[in-house]
Amino acid sequence: MEPFIKKHEYNAIRKYLRDLNSTFRNCTDQKIIETHKANIGENILHLFSNLSDDQRALIDISALNDSFSIDNYISNLDHYVYGMADITPVAIRKVFKKEKKLKLPSGEVLTSKKVYLGWLDESIRKLFLIYNLDNKWIGMACRIPNTNSTNTHICTLCNHVGKEDEVTFVSPICKMSDPDAYKSIGFHICLDSEQCNERITSTEKLEKLLKTVNNLS
Repeated sequence: MEPFIKKHEYNAIRKYLRDLNSTFRNCTDQKIIETHKANIGENILHLFSNLSDDQRALIDISALNDSFSIDNYISNLDHYVYGMADITPVAIRKVFKKEKKLKLPSGEVLTSKKVYLGWLDESIRKLFLIYNLDNKWIGMACRIPNTNSTNTHICTLCNHVGKEDEVTFVSPICKMSDPDAYKSIGFHICLDSEQCNERITSTEKLEKLLKTVNNLS
């Protein structure tokens, strides 16, 4: 069977199963456990459309009954997960053609399963992000202001809560129809894009941000 589970869908399944595992550990009422498991099973099914019988059987959680079976399920499911398509250094430079001294991400980052490609260039204090939207590479270069905040923030993409050295405020410049116009937006995001990719369960906010920055309808 070919991979059919997108990376963010896999993350969502893992999140649901962490919740189920907590129920297994902390609840003794079997009826409550079975009801909760059935609800989670439905939530997992609703992540997908047009599943084949084999695919539906693979994601079925009715046989899960303890932490060990959940671990095996997640491990097996990983074989059917795919991330964004591979991108070449040439394509990356094309996305960020206005960046004169673009520092490319490492090869290991380029080949791992991910929802989006993100990397930090601390020398110029910018976080770069690339995503495949409707089979087209789009991205944004996010400036990182100098701050000494000790507050905690929530990542817009994955909802991770962390201090300034984990989740920080960034500000990309938006493309405008009028070349003389200027607009920037701001949001909080994880500095560690690899960890963010392990947590993100939906691409809705990511796509909305990228459309705004790239002036796409």
